[in-house]
Parts: sequence; C-alpha cells; structure tokens
Amino acid sequence: MEPTARSAPTWRMACPMPIRVAAIMQSLYALIEITDCIVAVLMALGLLGNYYPKMLFQEMQALFDNQAAWLVPLFLFYTSLRVTSAIGLWRNRMWGFWLALFVSAATLIMTPPLLPFTTVEMLLNGVLVALLLIGFFGNAPIFTTLKG
Repeated sequence: MEPTARSAPTWRMACPMPIRVAAIMQSLYALIEITDCIVAVLMALGLLGNYYPKMLFQEMQALFDNQAAWLVPLFLFYTSLRVTSAIGLWRNRMWGFWLALFVSAATLIMTPPLLPFTTVEMLLNGVLVALLLIGFFGNAPIFTTLKG
C-alpha cells in the first residue's frame, strides 16, 4: 500500500479565519514595507527628504537624516520576510506561519527603542501574533486527561 500524504490534525483546521485575517494583515504590511524600501532608496539618492517622525535616539535620527543608504539593506530584509511569509500564509504553508510568527515577534522585540515612532507597529504586530496563534491552536485543549 502506498503511503498517503499526512493530513494536519483536526484541531489545526478548526480556525482558518484568523490565519486568513493574518494573511491579509501581513500582505498589507508587506506593501507598507515595499513603500518604505522605495522611500529609503530615494532618501539615499538624495531625491527625497526624511519624512519619518522624529525619534527618541539621536543616533537613529542621524541615520535617517544623513545616512539613509544604511537603511536600505534593513528595509529590504524585513520586506523580503514580510512578502515571503504573506505568500506562505496565503498558500496555507506551515513555513509561512512560522516565518510570519518569527518576523512579527522579532519586530515586537526590536521596536521599543524606536518609540513613539513604532507604537502602531507594535500594536499591529501584537494583533498579528495573536491571530496566528489563535488560528494555529484553535480550540485545542491545554491539557488532556488520561483515561486508563
């Protein structure tokens, strides 16, 4: 008998709607990141000034104001992660779930030093992580009792 493809446990399939909402949010976030990449390139070329709000740390502000070329690799890295994870979520792939969870959790960890500039970003990433976890775990019990 030929081995068949493994099917996902039923508890993972219990809540597809939060994953779809997370895919929409991640896609919109990816579009914002693409826009940021374009702006960073234009800033690095001197074709556009710094339109970002002032930040708490002078070092970051100086980077945005005077050395925008250093922002391009950072923005491209996050953009590629967001776009790839959005594609994975739309295709219902486990790697898309884990990549989206990783990039959103990393954003939550790295954005507090950039407050108040990143307040909305932190809120949206928190919602995104919650949607991913709710969609993945669904109604799965925390523990099960053993019947002997």
